[in-house]
Amino acid sequence: MTPPPVPPPARPPVPVTGLVGPVADRPLPSGRELVDEAAPSRRLRGLRAAVTDAYTVALEIGIGALLLLGVSGRLRQALQAGAAGGAGGGTRLSEALMAAGLALGLLLLGLGMLARLGPVGLDLPRTHWWLSLPVERGDLLRPVLRRRTVAGAGAGAVVGLLAAWITPTATTPLPLVLGLGALLGAVCGAAGVLLLAAVVIRAGAAASARVGTVLDAVALAVVLALTVAAVLGVEAVPPGVGLGALGLLALLGLLVLLAVGPRVPAAVARTSTPALRTAAARLGRASGSVLQVDVREFGRAVAAEPSGPRRRRGRVGGRYRWVRTPESAVLAADLTLLARQPRRLLTALALGLLPFVLVAGTGAPRGAAAVLLWLAGYAAATSLSEPARGQALAPAASRALGVSTATLPLVRLVPVALVMMVWGALTLPLVAAGFDVGGRFVDWACLGALAGTGWAAAALRGAVRPDPDLSRPAVSTAMGAVPPGAVAAVTTGPDVGLLVTLPVLLALLARAVPEQLLLGQLVVTAVAVAIAWGYAAHRAGAER
Repeated sequence: MTPPPVPPPARPPVPVTGLVGPVADRPLPSGRELVDEAAPSRRLRGLRAAVTDAYTVALEIGIGALLLLGVSGRLRQALQAGAAGGAGGGTRLSEALMAAGLALGLLLLGLGMLARLGPVGLDLPRTHWWLSLPVERGDLLRPVLRRRTVAGAGAGAVVGLLAAWITPTATTPLPLVLGLGALLGAVCGAAGVLLLAAVVIRAGAAASARVGTVLDAVALAVVLALTVAAVLGVEAVPPGVGLGALGLLALLGLLVLLAVGPRVPAAVARTSTPALRTAAARLGRASGSVLQVDVREFGRAVAAEPSGPRRRRGRVGGRYRWVRTPESAVLAADLTLLARQPRRLLTALALGLLPFVLVAGTGAPRGAAAVLLWLAGYAAATSLSEPARGQALAPAASRALGVSTATLPLVRLVPVALVMMVWGALTLPLVAAGFDVGGRFVDWACLGALAGTGWAAAALRGAVRPDPDLSRPAVSTAMGAVPPGAVAAVTTGPDVGLLVTLPVLLALLARAVPEQLLLGQLVVTAVAVAIAWGYAAHRAGAER
């Protein structure tokens, strides 16, 4: 008879460590414990870490402030002294009015961008993790709201400080003016962030995006008002009017802080889940665009509607009866896309007015005016070159269009070149009006139209440039580690724009537009179009 099998000896119980719940005979952690573990306080991290962080931040802010004050001090002296060959005898605008208007417009644009990104929210990983857990949202969102309010106050203080720094102060001491400007900017910045947070908590992300659109419209209205004041020749503002307007703005900011400040942190826990997910998605998209040095992607992340593009009803058939070939179909699609995005056209309009306002308000030298035109022209063309950038991001979709790689860049260039021709024909005569120059309006308009076409070609070259290679090791530089290809991503496009601006600079220095200069601008623009066309065709062929 076979004996029964002997069972194996029982293993000793393995101690369970690091687990919670019934398995480890430990209770589940509370929401407060999870929050404390994810974001430990400075007390838990130790006094040394807190002092190191505070010292590092204070040192960086101090160095940046000293550099900024040094540069802005030289800029203030140059603007107030008026370099030789400046805007003497031309259109003039009050420096105080220009500084206050541009500071207000910059603050409104910053708040509008924050309204689209979301004044309250977490990054993508923390949003996906914490929103699915039964934790108290207020403990997560209050530190974020506090940091963004402080950041808004700091940005507003910097804007107010710069506006006060370039404002002439003949009777008032400069330190007092700087302090009042920084204080006013900080109050307005903090009040704006808290107001946007209250809108998001109460009405959601869609209402916050609409508020951002309104803020952008008000900023554009400010630029238009400054342009009208410069055309009318408003060279001085009564002190009583200026002080009254600034006092009213400060009073409104203080009332907002007193009314909304105590309530928003207490109500931040009621922020809806869709609003937090939308803010996290946009923040992640914007952060990725910064790493890729892609200004257009950052603009798309900020300007996109939270619910997606709106459907516009209307008859599409018969609108473009001239469409017969694939090239004409692509051209019609680009024109339709441009017509359905009026924000880009308004951005180009504002960028076209800024050089005239700055020249009329500061008496800047003609060389500085040419630099302003270069920056504004390239930025305006870049904002209009969305289809070309889409071609670079999705080469497979471009190959399905039935258009050759040599023809497609030219087709993409046509709508942007048409708009930029009108842009240059209006902007350059305006800037020339800020100086005591000769020549007819038609000559300056023709020069600007040719330069606008060149800036459109530069934007096409910049649209198809390669992104930085984030898969390779970073390159160590004096300014820190940068990914390979970052320098090429920044300079590809503006280099051709700088070449296009050289005849404009010569015309401003010569105070006239001779026929030889018009011919030179035509040749330079043709060279720019050839360079951009060849580069775009090469990039499209390499991606096949």
